[in-house]
Amino acid sequence: MTDQILLPGQAAAPPGPADLTMMYVLHHAFRRDLRDFRRAAEGTSPEDGNAWRRLRDRWQLFTTELHLHHTKEDEILWPLLTERARAADDVESLRVLQEMEDEHAVLDPLLTSCDAGFAALAGGADEDVRNDLRDDLAELEAALGRHLGHEESEAVPIVQRYVPGEEWEVVEREKFRGRPSVGHARRFLPWIFKGLSAEAAERVAAIGGPGMRLLLASARRGFARREAELFGPE
Repeated sequence: MTDQILLPGQAAAPPGPADLTMMYVLHHAFRRDLRDFRRAAEGTSPEDGNAWRRLRDRWQLFTTELHLHHTKEDEILWPLLTERARAADDVESLRVLQEMEDEHAVLDPLLTSCDAGFAALAGGADEDVRNDLRDDLAELEAALGRHLGHEESEAVPIVQRYVPGEEWEVVEREKFRGRPSVGHARRFLPWIFKGLSAEAAERVAAIGGPGMRLLLASARRGFARREAELFGPE
């Protein structure tokens, strides 16, 4: 049985052999970003085109990572679990797994609306567009929060039931993390570490090893400066 990490906002950390630290850290980053973007949309004048252009560019980091995460779940994780649940005639787990895919689809139009809002404001829009974006972000934050909580409380137990710890380690390392480029790693690493406690950050760094620590150290300061300019200090 692996000791599971529990981060702020996380709905649950079901016990089991698979260490889901990296999944939970991604969920933490998604929740954190939507909170930060919603607050930035409320506090940024629609006339400040430069600020909106920087927010639009930063929004693309969030959406890229969210799409990657959900695509890997849809193409790798849910099919793996569905196959094993079917073999076990586990009707309840099959229902939950179908709900996971359905909830991903619900998020897509909300993300598209927010994309359009950031693009419009970066190009010079008015108060009405800013207010629409603020509302869209609040709706997305609520919908994604419900999905992540549902996943943590009901889908994670399916992972723990059907995927042994050693197998999960291979799946997570080779298919979820893969071999990112140095450029992607320099954007991704300071992003996932933002807002983690010292204890949680050390746990993640231990998973990634010396290479992760070196890349993080080289990219973290610049990322933190840019984040403070956009969202204020942590």
